[in-house]
Amino acid sequence: MKLTTRTKYGLKMCFLIAVADGTVPLSALKKQTGHSEKYLEQLLIMLKKGGVLEADRGVKGGYRLSRPAEQISVKDILDALDDGFDMSDCAEGVCKDAYCPNKRIFARLSDNINNTLSSVSLRDMVNEYKCV
Repeated sequence: MKLTTRTKYGLKMCFLIAVADGTVPLSALKKQTGHSEKYLEQLLIMLKKGGVLEADRGVKGGYRLSRPAEQISVKDILDALDDGFDMSDCAEGVCKDAYCPNKRIFARLSDNINNTLSSVSLRDMVNEYKCV
């Protein structure tokens, strides 16, 4: 599994917002990530539509988590970014080969990865970072 840049930066922005524990302006996210506002806005819109973030307008506006960090899983973030973990067709049961030897192993692998992504919260990421 290779994470896309969209996933890496989306996770990083969610992490930065969780660490800030409040509303973070786009300008601060731009400064912390080094990416253009236009690119970050695309990701932020996806995270907002996916129910991970909320936005506040105005002078003190910015982005904040839609719910406590312990209630947002890495899988929630990946799904919001349309980068949820998907295995091959074999794992999804739509393999055209009736005797595909990969079905069971890919299905188990997919289930284990998705379970792990679901079990790690944004709060876990923040806490693990603080220990480093």
